[in-house]
Amino acid sequence: MNTTLPCYCPAAAENQTIKEFSFTIADNIDAVSELQWNKHIPELNVLMQYDELKLIESTQKGKMQFRYVFVKKQDITVGVIYFQVVRFTGSDLLNYFPEEPTETIKKLAYKTARGLSEPLIKMVDVKLLVSGNVFMTGENGFYFNHDIDKAQRAALLRKAVKETAKTDSNIRAVLVGDLYEPKSEFDSSFKKCGYSEITVEADMSLRLNDNWKTFADYINALSSKYRVRAKKVFTLCKEAGVVRKDLTVEEIIQYQDRLFELYEKVISRAEFKLASLTKDFFALQKQLMGDNYRVYAYFKGDEMVGFISLFQFGKKMEVHYTGMEKEVTKQINLYQHMLYDMIEYGIEHRVEKLHFGRTAPEIKSTVGAAPSPMYGYVKHFNPAFNYFMVRTFTARLKPRQYVIREPFKSGPNV
Repeated sequence: MNTTLPCYCPAAAENQTIKEFSFTIADNIDAVSELQWNKHIPELNVLMQYDELKLIESTQKGKMQFRYVFVKKQDITVGVIYFQVVRFTGSDLLNYFPEEPTETIKKLAYKTARGLSEPLIKMVDVKLLVSGNVFMTGENGFYFNHDIDKAQRAALLRKAVKETAKTDSNIRAVLVGDLYEPKSEFDSSFKKCGYSEITVEADMSLRLNDNWKTFADYINALSSKYRVRAKKVFTLCKEAGVVRKDLTVEEIIQYQDRLFELYEKVISRAEFKLASLTKDFFALQKQLMGDNYRVYAYFKGDEMVGFISLFQFGKKMEVHYTGMEKEVTKQINLYQHMLYDMIEYGIEHRVEKLHFGRTAPEIKSTVGAAPSPMYGYVKHFNPAFNYFMVRTFTARLKPRQYVIREPFKSGPNV
């Protein structure tokens, strides 16, 4: 029987097309030129600029590692790539398998291997190289000059992965994530190079209508059913005596322990996460971003029962992390009130598009957010493991399916 694995990647041919390029790799932000890095990051993408990455590195020391890659052509930098190195365990994937698994999945994931006490998937425990920022939705971490076409960018990214993996023999796999549909020439060679495509949860976003001058205009754009629902949410929170407060830096520090406690109550229920924030993140982020970063806390009497945070850069707004007491907030639909508050903020600040991120897509759709499909590529550096295990698993990984609502009279705002 011929057990030779197929040759995936025409490496020699691909390397030939990018032979003029070289790679410089740093493993800490202090070794990176702030001027050279920021030069290649779009001006409004503040969350990938030097100061923000320095903040992330300072709060994640000992928890994750970092790689900063400069792509050069004839000693001129033509692109930069940001990698985070995180610990990945196979157990994190169990929620993504079908509720009624196939025989293959049962054998590989749910049945115990002969002579072993754990399912095979639970034995996966590796350092994973991730392109982009795991704390933000839609950030894939690579930027190139306009004269580098999409196919070249993909080849350079894959070459950067190989070069970066050489810096630590314990890095055993890579995830190129948070790519948006539709596909392009960028995607043409990943599968040929041994990468497996994965589907990830969609980014939920809402394009704010130019005609919405006030929050009342947004409410009036909803169909009758969803206007009634919104008014009920406002009434429940008002009757419960819930008060919202835009926290200053000093107040974030004052309530730091409670904010982190509420954050952990939510993040602990997440089906999949590669990393967690630290307690000092919220205060440091506010100090760095000022009014471009907001933390809204919700109090019932003297008790903080929830919070939600956001970034605003120009006409773009990102709803970031949230935290809440589930049993308290569920009774009064506080999370939905938070989402309405984000929309009201966006309208008041003339935001064009509001990104809600990936989690809780059904409830986000009830306020008008619509899904933008996303995907990624994953590869294990052991060819046999990559072919027999990763390819088999990723072919069957599916995010949980949700009912997407349509609350507007005239159709979705996307």
